[in-house]
Amino acid sequence: MTSRPPMAVPQRQPQRTLSGSGLSQSPTHQRTLSQQFLPQSPIRKSESFSEQAADLGDVAQNRFNTLPRRGGSRLKLELANDGIEHPGFSESPQNLDAMSANKVFTPSRVMSMNDISDAGDMTPRTSRCQTADEDSVPLPMPPRRTRFVVPAKRPEPSSTSTNTPPKKDGRPKPFVLETPSIAPRYPNMGKPEPIGKTRNKDTAARACTDRCVGFADFYPWTGSHPEDQFSDSIIRHGFFDKSPAQSTQEPASAKAPLFPALKHKSGLHTLSTIFTGILNQRRHSGQITSASTFKPPPRVTLTDTKREIWLKDLANPAISLRRLSRTIPHGIRGKVLLEQCLNKNVPTDRAVWLAKCVGANEIRAFKRKGVNGIFVMGGEAKWIRDWTVFVEQFVESVTNAFSENDWKTKVTYAIRLATHLYAEHLLDRDHYMDWLVSGLENSNQAKLPMWLLIIQIYWKDILKLRRHGRRLVSAILSHHSSIYYHPDRDILLPLVTRLQYLVESLLTTSPENFINPGIWLKYRESLLESAVSSNKESRSSAFKSIDSRNDYLTSSNAKSQPALRSIIVQLLDSIHRKPLDSAIPKQLWKTSENKLFIVRTILEWCTSLYRPGIAKVYIAASLLRSSSDLDVDVTRAILDFLDADPLQETARKHLVYHLVSELARSGHFSIPQYMQWLIARGGLSSPFETARDGPCATRLLVEIPLDSLNESMRNLRATLLRRACFSVEDETRDTAMAISCVKSTLSVPLDPHDPLLHRKPLSLKKLTKRIELSSRSLKTTISSWLSNDFVTGFTQTMQSGKGGVELPKTAFETVRTLLEASQDFTMLETVLKRTAASSSAELLASCVDTLNLHLPVFSGTGGAKPLFQTYYGRLKILLEEQGVGARPLLASLASLAPRLTGLEDVATQLRNDLIRIDRSSAADASSPLSDNMATQLQDAESELSEQIEKLASYTSADRPTMERLFYAIIKKLQAYWGKEDERQRLCCILLTRLRVFDLHHFNELMKGWIQHLRKLTNRPPIAQLFPPLISSGCLSLAILFATVPKTQAAQLQSSAVGSASIYRQEILQMLMMPFSPSAVMTSEDCYRFRIVQDHARYEHAKELMSLFHGAIAEYSRNQHATIRQPLDDKQTEEQFLELLRDLVLVDPNAASQTVSLKSPDPKLAALIEAWTTRLLVPNGGGGQKSFEQVLELANEFTLPFCQVKLSLNLAIDESGGPEAAERLQSQFEQLSKALDNAIDANNIMWTGMLPSLSSEITQHMRSRAESRFLDIIPSLKNPPNDVMFNKDIHMAENLLTVIDSIFRGSSGSKVSPLSSALVDKLADLWDILASRADEYASLRSAVLSHWLPLLFSYLTLYTSPSASAIDMSKLPGGEIRGRALIALAGLVQELDNHPTSNLGKQAFDIALALVDSLPEETRLQCVRAVKDVTADPRLRYLFSFAPNPAEDFMLAHRDKPPQGFNERRVLAMGMGMGMSMIPEKLTPFIFRRWEILNEPTPNVGENDTSLSLTLFDARKIK
Repeated sequence: MTSRPPMAVPQRQPQRTLSGSGLSQSPTHQRTLSQQFLPQSPIRKSESFSEQAADLGDVAQNRFNTLPRRGGSRLKLELANDGIEHPGFSESPQNLDAMSANKVFTPSRVMSMNDISDAGDMTPRTSRCQTADEDSVPLPMPPRRTRFVVPAKRPEPSSTSTNTPPKKDGRPKPFVLETPSIAPRYPNMGKPEPIGKTRNKDTAARACTDRCVGFADFYPWTGSHPEDQFSDSIIRHGFFDKSPAQSTQEPASAKAPLFPALKHKSGLHTLSTIFTGILNQRRHSGQITSASTFKPPPRVTLTDTKREIWLKDLANPAISLRRLSRTIPHGIRGKVLLEQCLNKNVPTDRAVWLAKCVGANEIRAFKRKGVNGIFVMGGEAKWIRDWTVFVEQFVESVTNAFSENDWKTKVTYAIRLATHLYAEHLLDRDHYMDWLVSGLENSNQAKLPMWLLIIQIYWKDILKLRRHGRRLVSAILSHHSSIYYHPDRDILLPLVTRLQYLVESLLTTSPENFINPGIWLKYRESLLESAVSSNKESRSSAFKSIDSRNDYLTSSNAKSQPALRSIIVQLLDSIHRKPLDSAIPKQLWKTSENKLFIVRTILEWCTSLYRPGIAKVYIAASLLRSSSDLDVDVTRAILDFLDADPLQETARKHLVYHLVSELARSGHFSIPQYMQWLIARGGLSSPFETARDGPCATRLLVEIPLDSLNESMRNLRATLLRRACFSVEDETRDTAMAISCVKSTLSVPLDPHDPLLHRKPLSLKKLTKRIELSSRSLKTTISSWLSNDFVTGFTQTMQSGKGGVELPKTAFETVRTLLEASQDFTMLETVLKRTAASSSAELLASCVDTLNLHLPVFSGTGGAKPLFQTYYGRLKILLEEQGVGARPLLASLASLAPRLTGLEDVATQLRNDLIRIDRSSAADASSPLSDNMATQLQDAESELSEQIEKLASYTSADRPTMERLFYAIIKKLQAYWGKEDERQRLCCILLTRLRVFDLHHFNELMKGWIQHLRKLTNRPPIAQLFPPLISSGCLSLAILFATVPKTQAAQLQSSAVGSASIYRQEILQMLMMPFSPSAVMTSEDCYRFRIVQDHARYEHAKELMSLFHGAIAEYSRNQHATIRQPLDDKQTEEQFLELLRDLVLVDPNAASQTVSLKSPDPKLAALIEAWTTRLLVPNGGGGQKSFEQVLELANEFTLPFCQVKLSLNLAIDESGGPEAAERLQSQFEQLSKALDNAIDANNIMWTGMLPSLSSEITQHMRSRAESRFLDIIPSLKNPPNDVMFNKDIHMAENLLTVIDSIFRGSSGSKVSPLSSALVDKLADLWDILASRADEYASLRSAVLSHWLPLLFSYLTLYTSPSASAIDMSKLPGGEIRGRALIALAGLVQELDNHPTSNLGKQAFDIALALVDSLPEETRLQCVRAVKDVTADPRLRYLFSFAPNPAEDFMLAHRDKPPQGFNERRVLAMGMGMGMSMIPEKLTPFIFRRWEILNEPTPNVGENDTSLSLTLFDARKIK
């Protein structure tokens, strides 16, 4: 407890202790003899915490080299020989049930979070003095005291050098009688040394310390000792140092009273009772009862010089702390204290002592201010928080000062001191851990090793708390991923290796901290790629376990087929819109373990009429080819699909033929297996089976590509077809005729006997139409001949070096047109690869334009980026060889590169190179521009070409000159507008040249001119002016859309008449209508304009939505105008419908708003109604559809169109009238009823469109579905009906699918908090599992098998990455979230009784995901509710609380025993009877860690220790 010297022993200079490898240094204070030989008091730090070397000090010895008798309290005497290291304090046990600490708490056992006992925390807790790593064991009762034996003599180290032998003293020595080592010793209490006792010369230096020690019954005979003088009294009664009093009976013999009692059978027990009473009386005779006089060392104001001297003395271990505790200098606090300890190199334990002294005085200062307890506690907590911040700043400043010479030594000291303060619980641990994790999160690569070194000291404590452990793992994963993918990874290899080791150790030791869906999805791939563990099996199993647990929280657990199909279709649509995203196909195959189901959905998506375009065929072919790696039989899957789906629509049949043709070419569709399947079904027997409109399964035999068959397969095919009266010979002749027609069109010499030799060749337009109407077999045959024979012939002659001719550009354009007509883009890709070796920049530019136009198709085949890289390499070569001549290829590549992901830098470089080449292609001269050019442009048209050439010789012009030139060219262009004059194209070229001089100013001039044209009331059609400007690059889509007024502004300009009133319709018509080569636009210009039209649909969908909306409003407003509107044309109407289909697929929400006009014209309303109905039912069935009909038509492919139709119906009902609100409410009721009927009818295909409806409808339907779902779940008060059990389960699954669809489709901001009803259902299921009655056995089984999995699936909707991305701590409902976590915690423990089920782990994972966004106040309430009823480490981790060793101490108070209690107790024990103990009263004990000082004050008192000696029943030794 304290260190004080015995009364007659002067203080000796403290010796340095042995060095240790622990965390701290032992204090070098003056200790009593009992403290030198007894184990330390429980409040003292272990000697293993010392870090400085010291020599062994000598203890006080007497002249015979024996150890003196021990002094101190009885507690020290009782602990003399037990040899037990006491790690800390233990409190009185409260719970006598040994199993109560681990007992599962039930709802009835949980204390309300608001009802906290005023008496404090009565829960017994084991304390830890140093760290909270492991629970300490309470102190046992000390063993029976044994006879004290003086330790053996320890040799003293020689003070002389070992190299110099000591001189031998030859003088005669007197005889000295040595005291036996086993002689008992006793204190003389100041008595003089016995006569005749001699002093050993070895202890002469310590004679002053020997006077207090005597040896019982050992006096060497000298003849002068009183015991040597015999007398009658000595002979009769023995020798006494002091004669006893006459009244005592001690001289009398005890034999007479004791011997009869010993002869009795209970004599031994009686004797032990007597001796126990004697010992008890002895114990109470010297017991310390005075109050504690402890006070922390006072602080005084000292001068700077004295303060420096005091600090230097503190750094000197030889100076006692008791001496320094007299005056502690004022002004040493906070960061100054830490820096002074660092600069003076104060030993760590002495620095901690100083920090405790300062802290104790600071905390006591709050209490002296006279405020109430709440403010005192708040002030104390604030001071500790500020002190923690000082420690954090101190450590950070020292670690950042790496430029100093002694940086390593200072860092070591700072980290060690901070670690000691942390281990002594002198810091705000929560704030300190938060600082550590934040430092690691925000650390750069240079400081990362230091942060890793520091944080590993507190590794275990951080990982035991969810709120810090999760962030720690996230930070390490973030650093690991960034460094793993760093371009200088080889330089950072040691850091990468260290991070990988830490990650792998965390995977196996702390998997719970990886349960974070958002973070896991982000860094999963880097972890998967960086697996370098030696123990691969354990790492792999840990990784798979964590992956499956996060996947459970991430993916939709409503695993019904509609929900799964909806997910797959959404992923396929994403691939269609973003074909270059390689991560989506991987995610697609992970959606389900049933790969055949995914293949079936892919086939349905590919053949759906609701997904336009041919790119989907090539995307599906690529996905099906990749499925072969997953052991999927693609052929069998396709045949099963053909057998199950009749495919009545012709368009769907052609899509199947196309898909099978592509798979047959690559060998992924087995034609022999297909023929075998046909034969097994009976073969072909009817001509209808091979007709164009015949069954798809049999017509496929006619459509399969012949070049994929060998001779035997062709013969078998012909045999099967002849049975169905199909002429194979006619097919062969048709094929030969088609090849001849293609040769004739390409000017290829025909065979002399060819019947087409003397006929006029077919035009390209007619030939393409005939190819489009041909069978797939004929198309593939023509495509194969074009690619393998015609184009390959040119490339082979070029590669052979025999002086062959390159493929002409016109021939390439013809081949491209024919291949596009046959829709064989596989062969077109082959042609593009083979023509890449050409040296013609214009031909290569045409190839790049082809790739640009069909980019979705080539992305689906996987050839887009390789082709781009090939042509990009050719560009570099042509730039070196031809220079400016390579401009066409450069312009085409600059247009294509921005559409490819991951090539942003290349796109910027190509754009800059194009500008540089354009500017360098003309001479630098400026004066002729301003002098002559503007005048010459107004001359005759014959001089226009000369002006173009002359303009090309200038590279710069000021803005006024450029404006004059621009308007001169525009004037000439407007003169040619609508006349089909080729000079219009020349004006476009002239503008292209002028644009180079100042791009920004030219765009401003162009924008102003377009605004002027928009307002003209009498002008030619827009389609005759803008296309050549757009294809030449003078007019961009951005400028074009910027000139279109917004819808709100357009509604104000209703006065527009004439051509100005149909401007939007004309723009839309221009962007959709096909163009043919003419005098104004060449075939190359038309092809490039097709590229622009394609870009507008996919990359400017938002602008097209606004333009479409404005066009519809414009058409509605001009119903009574005299001008003819584009929408009156049926062909334009069909084009509008196709555009609307594309826009609906891109963004259904925006499309719904586009067609949902508030007050449309009746004619327009009928038109929009017909459009939306045709989108939903392409093959007829027009008219308005009711809610029930729309829901019946809903499936995964029609959902966007159903959504538009549903929104249109609701919008029409909202339009105008005083009864609009009533009609809207009526529509809500009708919709709700329709949805309920659909759910009851097991029709839940429509769920995907719910999230895209208005927020009111979505919220209404979600609340309705949640209410019905929760009402179905049983409880003890409402048990389920056995008859309706299966129906209830099925209904719950359907409702869960509806809720899941709304959650999955809604944005993150719409995620709402948990409902109170959900928490009640969790508690009900907890009650059911906790019940042990036999009547509820079947109900418990149903809960485990059905209801809990369904409810957990519902909870996972709140744990998805989109939901967890929201900071739920700032939203209301935190208390409900806390109640849900309490219920989940109870289920976690209750499910331990069912180890065969995986529900316990699922409940724990859901709780982990929910607790991350729990408000701090709610978390603390959960902690107070849980810690009193359970000690489960999982719940401590979940709610992030660790038991404080000093928080739950209880002090036992015994009532005063009644009169005569001790006598009755002794009598009862003597009779062998038990007697109840005196009842104890427990009160909270406040453990003040800041006042646990080993040297508090220099004044020695009876009870001046930091912990009162009365707590240990200490007594004084007399």
